[in-house]
Amino acid sequence: MRAALADRTGSLVASGSVATEPERGFELAEDRLRALFEEMASGVPRDEVGGVVISSAGPIDPGTGIYVYPPNLPGWHGKTMQPGLAESLDMRVTIGHDATLGALAESRYGAGKGAHHLVYVTLSTGVGGGIIANGQMVTGANGHAGEMGHLLVRPGGQSCNVGCDGCLEGIASGGGIARAAQAGIEAGRDTSIIGMSGGDAAAVNAAMVFEAAAAGDALAVEIVDIVIDAVASGFADILNTLDPEYLVVGGGVTGSLQPYWSDLHALIEEKALPHFKGRVPLHVSPLGDDVSLVGAAAYAFDLADSKSG
Repeated sequence: MRAALADRTGSLVASGSVATEPERGFELAEDRLRALFEEMASGVPRDEVGGVVISSAGPIDPGTGIYVYPPNLPGWHGKTMQPGLAESLDMRVTIGHDATLGALAESRYGAGKGAHHLVYVTLSTGVGGGIIANGQMVTGANGHAGEMGHLLVRPGGQSCNVGCDGCLEGIASGGGIARAAQAGIEAGRDTSIIGMSGGDAAAVNAAMVFEAAAAGDALAVEIVDIVIDAVASGFADILNTLDPEYLVVGGGVTGSLQPYWSDLHALIEEKALPHFKGRVPLHVSPLGDDVSLVGAAAYAFDLADSKSG
């Protein structure tokens, strides 16, 4: 979990972080986040803080902050931090989906600054997405729009944590890549990946798979090829469906894909509709790990302005 004090230019004046550790319980995570908020705002008069926006992985109801079977936050279903934090901080607390706020940040300060139609996708522990259409965040009827991690890109393929077979998150997330390697190890495949993890298959991570692929490891190369194909399929579907000015991608897996970027770009062009030939609007986020914090700040100022107006 990260928190920041930000200004209207999108600059983070102060920032800090603390481990989420969702397995230790929702209440402890809420307590740690509350303490982090207080630390970031220390020395600033409370009436000079425009608001608090929590940017969280979902699915999550933005009106209530209630989690709805979040695949990477075990035990958090049906719970919300919104009322407890609002009471203890004595401030309005608003909830937003992290990738949706990431899309807002990219349209205000990032790769698509000034764009009216933009999609942001994060390839990380999970895979999420956010949509800006006509300059506005698209949240859907229940706040769950943008769950692009569950686009079916390889039907019958590896599942995500909520059991969606062959979805983008199941295959191309950090966790999905690690599980593919672990499955290969359990099947007796000869691979250097197991040596990187000290002989412990459970300790394998996506970074190890990409490192092994760069060295020519057959299992790792096979997994990375599948990941590139899955990402290209998912991104082509997004372009075909939403026709954005910018498709911005961020997250840790994105960094690992950089050596394969031209291959990925060509494959997207091959899979997308013909009018995208030669003009695939794919961009890497310049905001990096700060993207959702910057988006949360932008949303907080929007809410403050609408309230004062």
